[in-house]
Amino acid sequence: MNPLDVIILAGGKGTRLSSILSDIPKPMAPINGRPFLDILLSQLNSYPDIKNVILAVGYKSDIIMAKYRDYATYDFKILFSEEKVLLGTGGAIKKALSLTNTEDVLVLNGDSYIDFDIDSLINFYKTNSASMTIVLKEISDSNRYGSVKIDDQLRILSFEEKGSSNHTGLINAGVYLIKKNLFDNIEEDHEISFERQILPVLIKGNTCGYITSGRFIDIGVPETYLIADEFFKDGLSINKPANG
Repeated sequence: MNPLDVIILAGGKGTRLSSILSDIPKPMAPINGRPFLDILLSQLNSYPDIKNVILAVGYKSDIIMAKYRDYATYDFKILFSEEKVLLGTGGAIKKALSLTNTEDVLVLNGDSYIDFDIDSLINFYKTNSASMTIVLKEISDSNRYGSVKIDDQLRILSFEEKGSSNHTGLINAGVYLIKKNLFDNIEEDHEISFERQILPVLIKGNTCGYITSGRFIDIGVPETYLIADEFFKDGLSINKPANG
């Protein structure tokens, strides 16, 4: 496997958790006594070819930077892409890409966790000659997230809006393997949503869905954050989880 740089989107305000976490950014939410961001970093640390992890920080960035600036726990280097003005998820990725050195970049949401095998994801991405691959997970109630439609070749056709249906479906698990040059035409220091404004355009190209059966949790709302301690209490299954 070639070296792979990673961006973690850790800059949002987390307004839906404000009643619980009023003084810290969402990725620092404590889970069994450790920040949620530690869980994501530990997952990535299982893969030796990851050399740089860029934390795209904005809201209360000083808290995250103080914690990880001199952190020596992981085998990769931690860098910071700091937004003085919040840029949205798309703008945050664009800014953080300037700190990456690899042609392909893995992007993770900083408020969700999905069990998946990075090596398998990369092989799928390369086999399909994809410009972007999105990790997908089938869940019984896709209403909160919206569902993803794919064809027989696992190419992504469309995204169904949140709240439009209440059925089993594939959801976007918040992990993307992308070609760095996909963002060449995105304006710098400009607020833009990756999910709402960029993804619908990118799926018109060669974008594939990689389906994993791994466990998934999103801590972005109180209902799921409050069960996160239980979800992670037995540790993480981050070493080569089953897929398919």
